[in-house]
Amino acid sequence: MPVVKVKLGARSYPITIGTGATDKLPQLLSKVRADGRLFVIYDSRFYALHGHGLSRRLKSSVSDYTELTIPVSERLKSQRTLNQLTDFLLSEKISRSDFVLACGGGILSDLVGFAAASVLRGVRWGIVSTTLLGMVDAAIGGKTGINHRQGKNLVGAFWQPSFVTCDLNHLATLPERELMAGMGEIVKYAGLIGSRMLEDCRKFTDCDARTADGLLTRLIAQSVAYKADIVSKDETEGKLRMVLNLGHTFGHAIEKCQNYGGLRHGEAVLVGLVGAIELSRMVRKPNLAKLAEYEQIVLRHVKALPKKNLSKKELINAMATDKKRSGRSNRFILLDRPGKPVIMENISSRLVGQAVDKTLKKYLQHGG
Repeated sequence: MPVVKVKLGARSYPITIGTGATDKLPQLLSKVRADGRLFVIYDSRFYALHGHGLSRRLKSSVSDYTELTIPVSERLKSQRTLNQLTDFLLSEKISRSDFVLACGGGILSDLVGFAAASVLRGVRWGIVSTTLLGMVDAAIGGKTGINHRQGKNLVGAFWQPSFVTCDLNHLATLPERELMAGMGEIVKYAGLIGSRMLEDCRKFTDCDARTADGLLTRLIAQSVAYKADIVSKDETEGKLRMVLNLGHTFGHAIEKCQNYGGLRHGEAVLVGLVGAIELSRMVRKPNLAKLAEYEQIVLRHVKALPKKNLSKKELINAMATDKKRSGRSNRFILLDRPGKPVIMENISSRLVGQAVDKTLKKYLQHGG
């Protein structure tokens, strides 16, 4: 079973990947808890499918256990839900010797992590990541937070977990759209890593996602290892970590324009990758053949996306609040070729507008 480590000195932590990874929970918890209580926050959808069994196992391995189940959606990743979480923890008189465990996807880990960072100015926490998107993205690196009416993830904190588990058993019950949302981030990593991961992505698109466990495990492990290495070098996104936002300047704007109720995050990232490829062609001197190969992989996944109405003007306006911007200038992560990302700023609004035009046309042409 692969174990990837995020190397941050005394705050380093393991990410365990594989079928049955949650079996390691008692061992992991024993290393990070002393005599404190265990607070477990469940995504209600996950709890209905897997939570009862996991709850019994956790109760049998710890002496003081408290749980809360909450509904989760992108629209509920809000100040109101954060207040509910902190109210619960404080009403239970949580202490700094206690431990908080998030069991759910990326939205839940963002919320619970921010609550853990906020109560008592920080308590320890861990993640049982239960969605493909969460496993390869949100669970790694300590970014926590909530959405704001001005944009996505604009309020939050860096607060590293003590461990992460990624149990492939939990993917068997994911809806197809949730799997595709996770594949959006995996395809992003393929663009960042290059040829060795692109080939695995090609193979995976021809497989049944529910039977290709070995290949999926490898794709997850490659994604996790890449992000863990970047986070180890640049924890708080000084610059290098920004490359992980390939496709996200466009993608976050798409989510905001739909009030976080249209395309899911990973789906919006897939459309955003088309935008990043188009803008790369305009402002860089990329390897056009390699970029075209990558675009074909992206578009194969875009075909599975539902078609939503998107406005060019609204998208461009939404980009103005992107958190990566420098002053009033947006930053874009572009590609000279797969495996060679570059950070660009001060790109003219005319070229950005042209890229948005071409992106929307391809989305309408290829989207389901």
